[in-house]
Amino acid sequence: MVAEEDNNLIDFDPKYPCILPDDWKEKNSPSVYEILATTNTLKRMYADKVKEIEEGITSNKLGEEALRNIATNYQTIKSLLFQSR
Repeated sequence: MVAEEDNNLIDFDPKYPCILPDDWKEKNSPSVYEILATTNTLKRMYADKVKEIEEGITSNKLGEEALRNIATNYQTIKSLLFQSR
């Protein structure tokens, strides 16, 4: 049996750990570490904004809007990672 060359095969690039094999197709896909850094940054931003609201640095109206935006970004990233199959 002769092995034929398949141009549709995906080359694994072990440079960064990837989430799924589909991500190997796109060399610019974020690594696990980049995704974790982003979610951890959003969590820290949320906590900092809560402190600003509690200390009166930011008004409740503006603070709540900022918290909503941060939470939306966080949930969007999580939903992309944990899509139902």
